[in-house]
Amino acid sequence: MHARYLRFLLLFCALTWLPAIVLNFVLVKNEGNIEEISFAASAWQEKTKGITFSPTFGNNSLFKTLRLNDRLAETDTIVFSSSTSMPIDSTMLPSHWHLYNFSQSGSPLSSSIRQAEYLAAKAPHIKHYIIALDWAIGSPYQAVAAGPIDLTRPTKNTANQQKNCPSLLADINDALSFPRMTKLWQVLTNIAKARQPTRSFREHFLQISSDEYLCPDGKTPGMDFGVHNRGTCNGFRYDGSATYSDYKLASNEKTLINVALSASSKYVEALKTTQGAVHPQVLERLSALNTAIGKNGGTLILIMPPLSPGLEKGFLQHPQYSTYLQRTKQDFEAWNKTNRAVILDFGQSEKYGCAVNEFLDQHHAIPSCYQKTFDIFWKSAEGSAIIARTRER
Repeated sequence: MHARYLRFLLLFCALTWLPAIVLNFVLVKNEGNIEEISFAASAWQEKTKGITFSPTFGNNSLFKTLRLNDRLAETDTIVFSSSTSMPIDSTMLPSHWHLYNFSQSGSPLSSSIRQAEYLAAKAPHIKHYIIALDWAIGSPYQAVAAGPIDLTRPTKNTANQQKNCPSLLADINDALSFPRMTKLWQVLTNIAKARQPTRSFREHFLQISSDEYLCPDGKTPGMDFGVHNRGTCNGFRYDGSATYSDYKLASNEKTLINVALSASSKYVEALKTTQGAVHPQVLERLSALNTAIGKNGGTLILIMPPLSPGLEKGFLQHPQYSTYLQRTKQDFEAWNKTNRAVILDFGQSEKYGCAVNEFLDQHHAIPSCYQKTFDIFWKSAEGSAIIARTRER
């Protein structure tokens, strides 16, 4: 009796879980080939000038490098940053500038400098270099590796792709994981709610991307690689900027500030560890980069990205952290007395009219906040002078 019950229970579990495991395995295989997805997404965007989302959103170096090479000949303005500056788009800059936003998830200042060094040497027609100085994520305090980063156009490497392909056992383990099961439930829910469930099932399980669709503006095409954010036009635009159109926005200003000021926060850790001293290699390499850009007739623009309202003010009023943060700002101010680059400090976003619901977290502003900061800057005497000077080129 007990043996029969046990067999029945095992059979029931197998019949219940096997379809889920198989479907998850299919999703894992569809999303696991970063190279294939990156090349496909890049080729589609170059052809359509549309918006694309990729499951490599947190590992988008290959995609961004492919896009940079496709756009390089017609571009004179590049943004180098982590995801904090991804919202910067063409509408925020002078109309005669031609932008590609090369920001990449998790890319620190040290990488931005090395990427810019490569382009200053190889692409003298690039005139405007916009580089983020993210003190909030600790970038100014990190050493810079020797030499530029090679940004030549990547080629498909089938042998290397096969070598790095996860084993069957690894894929099965991934398919059995709780995050994957949660994602599968979300996917199946979305399919059930879709206007055309059969089509939605095909898009999710039988191909690596969605079908092409129209974004809410009624004219921009969209295509999503992976299973998240389907049909929302949440991804990268043709100019490299990110739409940030389908993320949960912050709502409690004080909570963001209190968390950031807590002794264990990542914001505090970076300041306390370095006492706010900018790494000498950062300043040295920026000086050399500024000189190289100047020889090409270009301009180096360094921006301190917007932080959630009141956050930077909270640090500047703190008895200990204020000294460290002021040290960071003073280091860059002293550096600029001899280098004369353009430094834009957008850190206290409330001064530009940004609200807490224009942030995803303490250091990720959405496009509307960036638009406000740049609008005010371009109307200033310094901003107007830059517009006039660059228009004469």
